[in-house]
Amino acid sequence: MEFHQIFLGVILAFFLTGGHAKESDSDDIQVEDYVPPSFTPPSVKQNDVFFVDWFDSLDGIGTRWIKSAAKKDGIEENLAMYNGEWYIGSPSNVVIEEDYGLVVKTKARHHAIAAKLAKPFDFSGKPLVVQYEVKYEEGQECGGGYVKLLSAGIEKKISSFNDQTPYTIMFGPDKCGQTAKVHFIIKLKNPKNETISEHHVKEPSKSVMSYFEDKMTHLYTLKITSDNKFSVSVDNTVISSGSLMTDLIPSVEPPKQIYDPEDKKPQDWDEREYIPDSSAVKPEDWDESQPKEIIDESAVKPSDWLEDEEPLIFDTSAVKPDDWDVEMDGEWEPKLIANPKCAGISGCGKWSQPMKPNPAYKGKWEPPMISNPNYKGKWSPKLIDNPNYYEPNPYKQLEKITALGFELWTMSSGIVFDNILITDDENLAHVFAAETFTVKRRQEELYAAVKNPTKGIFQSLIDATEERPWLWAVYTLALLIPTILISIVCFGRKTSPVPNVKKTDEPVEDVEDEINPDEVVDIQAENVEINAPIDSNEAEVENVEESEKSGSSSIEPSPKTRRRPRKV
Repeated sequence: MEFHQIFLGVILAFFLTGGHAKESDSDDIQVEDYVPPSFTPPSVKQNDVFFVDWFDSLDGIGTRWIKSAAKKDGIEENLAMYNGEWYIGSPSNVVIEEDYGLVVKTKARHHAIAAKLAKPFDFSGKPLVVQYEVKYEEGQECGGGYVKLLSAGIEKKISSFNDQTPYTIMFGPDKCGQTAKVHFIIKLKNPKNETISEHHVKEPSKSVMSYFEDKMTHLYTLKITSDNKFSVSVDNTVISSGSLMTDLIPSVEPPKQIYDPEDKKPQDWDEREYIPDSSAVKPEDWDESQPKEIIDESAVKPSDWLEDEEPLIFDTSAVKPDDWDVEMDGEWEPKLIANPKCAGISGCGKWSQPMKPNPAYKGKWEPPMISNPNYKGKWSPKLIDNPNYYEPNPYKQLEKITALGFELWTMSSGIVFDNILITDDENLAHVFAAETFTVKRRQEELYAAVKNPTKGIFQSLIDATEERPWLWAVYTLALLIPTILISIVCFGRKTSPVPNVKKTDEPVEDVEDEINPDEVVDIQAENVEINAPIDSNEAEVENVEESEKSGSSSIEPSPKTRRRPRKV
């Protein structure tokens, strides 16, 4: 076998077997074989940070974490209560024994719960680092998972926490439908007029949808430094960063000039660029009474139209959900579906003749528009210096934080919050993440590998591109380079040219003819004696050949003649 054939075989074998490497190794592993390790508490001390909770106790609700007893303002009484249920416990898939979290138990409810910080964070110069984990065990249809860092004052009555409670920073994931984002919002007070304004980070170019759909734990980290820099990370990868001064919407810096609120438009200022032509007259034959559409009197009901059938009927297979609350959700009715009897026919229900455009319709007559001779352009008030302008310093303006809370509405249950940390020590935050999130994520991946042993290497490579899109370039090169090499090896060799032999009358050395065995068999089958002498018929054939060489076509060869092979 030639070299290029061996090389091609090796390459093909690599690609054909690579996608199933994991499958063959894991075919005999079952989910029951996974043994979760025991939880190892992180090394961080409560006194070293402003807040930390890895939920080592199941009785934290009511002691450290306080559920809201408040109501939302401006909505119906039965919807205003924070009646969503919380508990501290294990996720549904236990990957680490006794690793608990704060869990949203119910869906389609308002949830609110808060906890005090061990000590206030006052933005006195050190960085703020906030990080926590979120896991959507059922995925997320619509709802939040963000944390609010609450401004000073709420710690005095933590049970009053609601959607109107002042916060300094809001940070974390949020999704509804096909819109997914990671919030980072700050609130600033203008020292000139004491108004509060919200400023949020620009949307990152990278999609964050997978964080809500893969049912894995994700680590959300926010860092703000005294030089007004910030970064937002997910799973230790920065997805957004910049300056509080220039990269928030709207800008934290007020405009230096504003329109004069006292300036008024002159009464004779005409902003109309075009006006109706007052000299135009409606034509006498213009009939405004004609309707735009009229009944098509020529229409006939289709023969397959079923007037006794409704186009929509109740779905008889629908079942009322177990958590349906009549007081909150109203009386339950099965959904309407298309009537299957109406499929493939012209229609169902009461038939009536359709409408068609009225050829006599002209509509209401209006005079044509002409240029306005008094047009002065669009008026705007004059600009003046903004009396509320100031040079901001967002970091120093942030209000002191004394508590944190989760206040959210969600259409999914089984949302797990865990390993919540607020600190001013970046290295401590890295160590804490390594001791908690990194360990947990590794166990989740092992559990997933055991649960889904048929997931091949190709799917793993595709999954890796979610976090690192540049891997597609690597994959392309990995396929392109072997293809080029195969082409060079297989098709790049030059063949020796066939010499052009010129005909000549000079005698040449006799070369023994190679006899094809198949031809010998055919001749023997016809009982032709190979060693027989050339007879008259053969001579006739030779004469025909001589005539053809001389250009004569007067002699026709006999169809029965056959050229016998020469004696060897």
